[in-house]
Amino acid sequence: MLCRLPIVPSALLVLSVGASVALTNPALAEKRPVSVGPYAQVSVGAQKMVGKTKRRTNEAPKFALRVGTDLFSWFSVGGRLDIASHEVVLPRPPEGEYTQFYGGAGEARLSLSIGPVAVFAEGSLGYSMISTNVLETVDILEPGERFSPTIGAGGGLEYQLQNRHYALGLAGEWNMLTEFARMHTVNISAHLRYTY
Repeated sequence: MLCRLPIVPSALLVLSVGASVALTNPALAEKRPVSVGPYAQVSVGAQKMVGKTKRRTNEAPKFALRVGTDLFSWFSVGGRLDIASHEVVLPRPPEGEYTQFYGGAGEARLSLSIGPVAVFAEGSLGYSMISTNVLETVDILEPGERFSPTIGAGGGLEYQLQNRHYALGLAGEWNMLTEFARMHTVNISAHLRYTY
Protein backbone atom coordinates (compact mmCIF):
# COMPACT_ATOMS: atom_id res chain seq x y z
CA MET A 1 0.00 0.00 0.00
CA LEU A 2 1.28 3.46 -0.87
CA CYS A 3 2.18 5.96 1.80
CA ARG A 4 -0.67 8.38 2.54
CA LEU A 5 1.53 11.52 2.55
CA PRO A 6 0.07 14.44 0.60
CA ILE A 7 1.50 14.09 -2.90
CA VAL A 8 1.45 17.69 -4.09
CA PRO A 9 3.05 19.38 -1.01
CA SER A 10 5.71 16.65 -0.87
CA ALA A 11 6.50 17.06 -4.57
CA LEU A 12 6.75 20.85 -4.30
CA LEU A 13 9.06 20.57 -1.30
CA VAL A 14 11.42 18.15 -3.09
CA LEU A 15 11.42 20.22 -6.29
CA SER A 16 12.09 23.51 -4.49
CA VAL A 17 14.93 22.07 -2.39
CA GLY A 18 16.49 20.53 -5.49
CA ALA A 19 16.23 23.78 -7.44
CA SER A 20 17.80 25.73 -4.56
CA VAL A 21 20.75 23.35 -4.38
CA ALA A 22 21.22 23.44 -8.15
CA LEU A 23 21.20 27.23 -8.32
CA THR A 24 23.47 27.90 -5.33
CA ASN A 25 26.09 25.13 -5.55
CA PRO A 26 29.15 26.22 -7.59
CA ALA A 27 30.25 22.59 -8.00
CA LEU A 28 27.22 22.01 -10.20
CA ALA A 29 28.43 24.57 -12.72
CA GLU A 30 30.84 22.05 -14.26
CA LYS A 31 30.34 21.38 -17.97
CA ARG A 32 29.35 17.90 -19.04
CA PRO A 33 28.67 16.66 -22.54
CA VAL A 34 24.95 16.11 -22.99
CA SER A 35 23.31 13.98 -25.68
CA VAL A 36 20.67 15.65 -27.84
CA GLY A 37 18.39 13.63 -30.12
CA PRO A 38 15.90 10.76 -29.84
CA TYR A 39 15.13 9.66 -26.28
CA ALA A 40 13.24 7.03 -24.30
CA GLN A 41 12.09 7.53 -20.71
CA VAL A 42 10.48 5.31 -18.09
CA SER A 43 8.67 6.81 -15.06
CA VAL A 44 7.35 5.30 -11.83
CA GLY A 45 5.30 7.27 -9.35
CA ALA A 46 2.02 7.85 -7.57
CA GLN A 47 -1.23 9.48 -8.70
CA LYS A 48 -3.99 11.13 -6.68
CA MET A 49 -7.44 12.26 -7.77
CA VAL A 50 -8.44 15.76 -6.70
CA GLY A 51 -11.78 17.53 -6.68
CA LYS A 52 -15.02 15.65 -6.14
CA THR A 53 -13.39 12.33 -7.12
CA LYS A 54 -10.88 12.57 -4.26
CA ARG A 55 -13.08 10.91 -1.62
CA ARG A 56 -14.01 8.05 -3.96
CA THR A 57 -10.50 6.93 -4.93
CA ASN A 58 -7.25 6.16 -3.12
CA GLU A 59 -3.72 7.01 -4.27
CA ALA A 60 -2.51 4.78 -7.07
CA PRO A 61 0.78 3.62 -8.55
CA LYS A 62 1.40 5.13 -11.97
CA PHE A 63 3.77 3.98 -14.72
CA ALA A 64 4.64 5.86 -17.91
CA LEU A 65 6.75 5.29 -21.01
CA ARG A 66 7.85 8.27 -23.10
CA VAL A 67 9.63 8.51 -26.45
CA GLY A 68 10.50 11.56 -28.49
CA THR A 69 13.30 13.74 -29.75
CA ASP A 70 15.15 16.85 -28.66
CA LEU A 71 14.71 19.38 -31.44
CA PHE A 72 17.08 21.70 -29.58
CA SER A 73 19.01 21.36 -26.33
CA TRP A 74 16.18 23.36 -24.68
CA PHE A 75 13.08 22.04 -26.51
CA SER A 76 11.79 18.51 -27.10
CA VAL A 77 8.61 16.87 -28.38
CA GLY A 78 7.35 13.35 -27.88
CA GLY A 79 4.58 11.07 -26.79
CA ARG A 80 3.68 9.07 -23.71
CA LEU A 81 1.66 6.03 -22.70
CA ASP A 82 0.68 5.61 -19.04
CA ILE A 83 -1.40 3.52 -16.68
CA ALA A 84 -2.63 4.02 -13.10
CA SER A 85 -4.69 1.62 -11.00
CA HIS A 86 -6.94 3.21 -8.33
CA GLU A 87 -8.82 1.50 -5.53
CA VAL A 88 -12.38 2.86 -5.54
CA VAL A 89 -14.08 3.70 -2.23
CA LEU A 90 -17.79 2.78 -2.47
CA PRO A 91 -20.62 2.60 0.05
CA ARG A 92 -20.46 -0.94 1.52
CA PRO A 93 -20.86 -3.39 -0.04
CA PRO A 94 -18.86 -3.93 -2.29
CA GLU A 95 -15.24 -3.54 -1.19
CA GLY A 96 -11.95 -3.96 -3.01
CA GLU A 97 -13.10 -2.43 -6.30
CA TYR A 98 -10.42 -1.09 -8.67
CA THR A 99 -10.38 0.91 -11.86
CA GLN A 100 -7.53 1.51 -14.26
CA PHE A 101 -6.81 4.69 -16.20
CA TYR A 102 -4.97 4.27 -19.51
CA GLY A 103 -3.62 7.33 -21.28
CA GLY A 104 -1.77 8.46 -24.37
CA ALA A 105 -0.63 12.01 -25.13
CA GLY A 106 1.64 14.19 -27.20
CA GLU A 107 4.02 16.34 -25.17
CA ALA A 108 6.28 19.38 -25.51
CA ARG A 109 9.02 20.26 -23.03
CA LEU A 110 11.10 23.39 -22.37
CA SER A 111 14.22 23.05 -20.24
CA LEU A 112 16.96 25.21 -18.77
CA SER A 113 20.29 23.56 -17.92
CA ILE A 114 22.50 24.72 -15.07
CA GLY A 115 25.56 22.50 -15.29
CA PRO A 116 24.40 18.89 -14.97
CA VAL A 117 20.99 19.95 -13.57
CA ALA A 118 18.05 20.86 -15.80
CA VAL A 119 14.82 22.53 -14.71
CA PHE A 120 11.94 21.76 -17.09
CA ALA A 121 8.30 22.56 -17.78
CA GLU A 122 6.07 20.50 -20.04
CA GLY A 123 2.55 20.40 -21.43
CA SER A 124 0.50 17.59 -22.95
CA LEU A 125 -2.66 16.94 -24.94
CA GLY A 126 -4.08 13.45 -25.35
CA TYR A 127 -6.79 10.92 -24.59
CA SER A 128 -7.59 8.73 -21.56
CA MET A 129 -9.69 5.61 -21.06
CA ILE A 130 -11.18 4.20 -17.86
CA SER A 131 -11.42 0.42 -17.57
CA THR A 132 -14.69 -0.09 -15.65
CA ASN A 133 -18.02 1.56 -14.92
CA VAL A 134 -17.62 1.34 -11.13
CA LEU A 135 -17.54 5.14 -10.74
CA GLU A 136 -20.96 5.37 -12.40
CA THR A 137 -22.50 3.92 -9.22
CA VAL A 138 -21.47 7.03 -7.26
CA ASP A 139 -22.34 9.54 -10.02
CA ILE A 140 -18.73 10.37 -10.90
CA LEU A 141 -19.18 9.18 -14.50
CA GLU A 142 -22.19 9.27 -16.77
CA PRO A 143 -23.51 5.88 -17.97
CA GLY A 144 -21.32 4.55 -20.76
CA GLU A 145 -18.52 7.09 -20.36
CA ARG A 146 -15.14 5.46 -21.03
CA PHE A 147 -13.02 7.99 -22.97
CA SER A 148 -11.98 11.58 -22.36
CA PRO A 149 -9.68 14.19 -23.91
CA THR A 150 -6.92 15.05 -21.44
CA ILE A 151 -4.81 18.16 -21.01
CA GLY A 152 -1.85 18.37 -18.67
CA ALA A 153 0.99 20.53 -17.37
CA GLY A 154 3.95 19.82 -15.17
CA GLY A 155 7.59 20.35 -14.44
CA GLY A 156 10.55 19.09 -12.51
CA LEU A 157 14.28 18.60 -12.17
CA GLU A 158 16.65 16.32 -14.06
CA TYR A 159 20.26 15.39 -13.23
CA GLN A 160 22.66 14.48 -16.05
CA LEU A 161 24.85 11.53 -15.09
CA GLN A 162 28.54 11.27 -16.00
CA ASN A 163 27.53 9.00 -18.89
CA ARG A 164 26.09 11.64 -21.24
CA HIS A 165 23.24 9.38 -22.41
CA TYR A 166 21.55 8.97 -19.00
CA ALA A 167 19.64 11.36 -16.78
CA LEU A 168 17.62 10.87 -13.58
CA GLY A 169 14.68 13.09 -12.79
CA LEU A 170 11.82 13.98 -10.48
CA ALA A 171 8.62 15.51 -11.85
CA GLY A 172 5.16 16.63 -10.83
CA GLU A 173 2.16 16.81 -13.15
CA TRP A 174 -1.49 17.90 -13.21
CA ASN A 175 -4.04 16.50 -15.69
CA MET A 176 -7.67 17.32 -16.42
CA LEU A 177 -9.90 14.64 -18.00
CA THR A 178 -12.45 16.98 -19.54
CA GLU A 179 -15.28 14.50 -20.22
CA PHE A 180 -15.19 12.73 -16.84
CA ALA A 181 -17.08 15.43 -14.89
CA ARG A 182 -13.93 17.55 -15.15
CA MET A 183 -11.92 14.95 -13.25
CA HIS A 184 -8.45 16.13 -12.16
CA THR A 185 -5.35 14.14 -11.21
CA VAL A 186 -1.97 15.10 -9.76
CA ASN A 187 1.06 12.86 -9.70
CA ILE A 188 4.71 12.79 -8.78
CA SER A 189 7.20 10.43 -10.37
CA ALA A 190 10.87 9.57 -10.68
CA HIS A 191 12.26 8.78 -14.11
CA LEU A 192 15.25 7.49 -16.02
CA ARG A 193 15.82 9.07 -19.44
CA TYR A 194 18.12 7.66 -22.13
CA THR A 195 19.07 9.93 -25.04
CA TYR A 196 20.66 8.19 -28.04
